[in-house]
Amino acid sequence: MITRKQDILVLSVFTIKITTYSITKFLILHFNQLKLLLNMKIIRTFLILLFFLVQTSAFAQGYDKIYNYNNGVAKVKQGNLYGLIDTDGKEILAPKYETIQAFRDNRARISKDGLWGIVDINGKTIIPIIYEKIAPFNNDLIAKITKDGLLGLIDINGNVLTQPNYDQMVNVISIGIKVKKNDKWGLLDSRGKLIIPVKYESIEGFQDKEAKMIENSKMGIIDAYGKILIPARYDEIDKLSNGGAKVELDGKWGLLDHNYQVVAAPKYDKISGFQNRRAKIENDHKEGIITNRGKEIIPPMYDQITKVADIGYKMSLNGQWGLINNEGTVLVTPQYKKIGIFFDKKAYATKNGKTGIISSQGKVITPIKYDQVVKLNNGGAKIQNNGLWGLLDSTGKEIVAPKYEKMKPFKDGKSKVYANGKWGIIKINGEVVVSTD
Repeated sequence: MITRKQDILVLSVFTIKITTYSITKFLILHFNQLKLLLNMKIIRTFLILLFFLVQTSAFAQGYDKIYNYNNGVAKVKQGNLYGLIDTDGKEILAPKYETIQAFRDNRARISKDGLWGIVDINGKTIIPIIYEKIAPFNNDLIAKITKDGLLGLIDINGNVLTQPNYDQMVNVISIGIKVKKNDKWGLLDSRGKLIIPVKYESIEGFQDKEAKMIENSKMGIIDAYGKILIPARYDEIDKLSNGGAKVELDGKWGLLDHNYQVVAAPKYDKISGFQNRRAKIENDHKEGIITNRGKEIIPPMYDQITKVADIGYKMSLNGQWGLINNEGTVLVTPQYKKIGIFFDKKAYATKNGKTGIISSQGKVITPIKYDQVVKLNNGGAKIQNNGLWGLLDSTGKEIVAPKYEKMKPFKDGKSKVYANGKWGIIKINGEVVVSTD
C-alpha cells in the first residue's frame, strides 16, 4: 500500500520531470507511472498541476538571446533560429527563422530554408516565404524579388507589380527600370508597367529622358515614354549639346536638327567641332564648314580651316592661307605663307618672305615689305628691313623708317637706339629725345 507521504514524493518527482522535459516526452517515458497514478487518491491534484504547466509553458520558455525592443517588438534567438515577442513576452513568431531583419514601415524581411518573405509587426505574413531574394524596398516602397532565378517587382503590401520574368533589372534614376530577358532589353516605369517593349539589343543610359537603343544592329533614339525619336537605322549617333545629332551610316556622316529631322544626308567622311552652331566637315581630306541646319557655307575644298573669333575662318590651300567670313564669303584668296593671330581686328601676314599687316576684312594696312614686324604693347610695332629698325604706330602706319642698327626694348615709353656709331633715345610715338646724328 502506497502511503500519502509516498504519493506526494512521487508527484513531486513527476512535476520536476515535467519542467525539464516537454509534455510529449514526459507522457511517452512515464506512461506506466501515470497509469499507476490513475488509481491514486491524489490524481485530481496532479491533473490540476499538469493543466497549469501546459497553460504556462509558452510563457515559461527562455531564449538564448533577447534583442532590444523596437516599436514594441523584440527579436529573440533560440539556437541558430530567430523569432519575435511582444512587450508581454508573448511569442508573435516562434523561433524558427534563419533571419529576421530590422523593421521598416512595420515590415521585416524574414528567411527560412533559404527563401525569403515579409511579415508585419504583428507577425502576419505579408509576402509568403517563397522568394530566393527580396531586395531592400526603395523610396517608393517597391522591391525587386527573385524566384527561380528570375526578377520581378513587389510592393510593401505584398502586391506583385511585375511577375518574376526577367534575367536582369537596372534602376534608372527618375525614369524607371531597364529590364533584360533573353538578351533583349526594355523599360518599366517605377510601378512596374512595361513602357518600352523588351526587344532591343541594348538601351544606353538616359539623358534628358532620351536614350540610344540598338535593334537589329542599328542605332536609334527612344524617349522614357516609349516614343521612337530616331528609328534604328544608323551605325552611330552622337547627340549635339545645342540639340540635334550627328549620324553615321556606312562610314559617312550626316546631320539631324533639334527635331531629329535629316538636314544633311550622311555623305561626309567627318563632321567635328561644333561651335556657334557650325561644324567642320571633311571629304577626301578636304575641309569645309556646315551649319547645324545642314547648310554648307564653305564646301569641303581646303586643306585646312581654322576658326578666327568674331571674324570667320582662315583657310589653307596648297600651303597658302586666306580669309573667309562667317557667311562663307572669301575675303582673301589663299596667297599668304602665314596669317598670324588677330588683335584689334588686325593680323601679321607673310608673303614671299616679307611681312606686313592685314585687316579682318583682308585689306592690306601695312605693306607686305618688311623682313620682321614685332608687336609692341601700345598696339604699334617695331619693323626691320636689311638689318635696320623702325616703328609703326597703332594704325599700322610707318612713323620711323628703318634706320637704327639697334633698338632696345621700350621702357616707360622710351627706347635706346643706336646708329652712326652713337646712341640716342626715341619715344614709342617716334619722337626723338636724343639724336644719333
